[in-house]
Amino acid sequence: MVLGANAAANGGDYEGATAAWHPDAELRDQAHAVDSEQTVKGRDAIVALWSQWRETFDEFRAEIEETVDCGTHIVCATRWIGRGAASGVAVDVSQVDVYEIRDGKIVRATLAYPDKATALEAVGLSEWENAEQRALAEAAFGALNSGDVEAFLALTAEDVEFTSMVAEAEGTTFRGHDGVRVWWETVRGAFEDVRWELIGIRGSGDRGVLHFRMVGTLGGVPVEHTMWQASVLRDGKVTWWAFFRSEREALEAAGLRG
Repeated sequence: MVLGANAAANGGDYEGATAAWHPDAELRDQAHAVDSEQTVKGRDAIVALWSQWRETFDEFRAEIEETVDCGTHIVCATRWIGRGAASGVAVDVSQVDVYEIRDGKIVRATLAYPDKATALEAVGLSEWENAEQRALAEAAFGALNSGDVEAFLALTAEDVEFTSMVAEAEGTTFRGHDGVRVWWETVRGAFEDVRWELIGIRGSGDRGVLHFRMVGTLGGVPVEHTMWQASVLRDGKVTWWAFFRSEREALEAAGLRG
């Protein structure tokens, strides 16, 4: 929705762009120029603001380079590009914008957060840069890659409960350290040369979502899976986790919709 509306706006199709916006939607530009309003409300006012931007800058466009679907919000890393119509000076600004979604429509956009971490904090999430929790995730992947099941067990609570999405383990609920051992043997027995790579992690408090890649060989065929893991911690150990095919599903399962 946001990508489509942005593409339409870049092409000057304001009718197509505003179709994705609620009639009473609000747009707030935290980096607004002194001669423009910081906040405008309603489709007509938003179109007027867009028109003002296009009159001020030639070749004006917004290039969305990354999106994070947080359920009720879409966080977009965006480059705003143009050339001053009067000065000819090139403008290329990278910022993070947040769109709030309700009933399939954009109801609010807040532009110009300085970075993704700040934008995620604004919608109730974070990059989960807590050193202890990041170290736990890295230790778990290190144990998986080295084949050290005892080191992996030391990171999980004795009453841990989890599901899997890999090979024969998919659809099974595992419980306790015995369940961890069964899952470990199932996955490592199915794959050859399996490696796990942590791509990113975000969360809040004792809940987080890990984005990772698993690469290996299954039945002589190279395979690569990218997935998300929702996790809950207690007393420095993982007490629950589940794997998902999308970040949005993982965030919802972890209770981190924003």
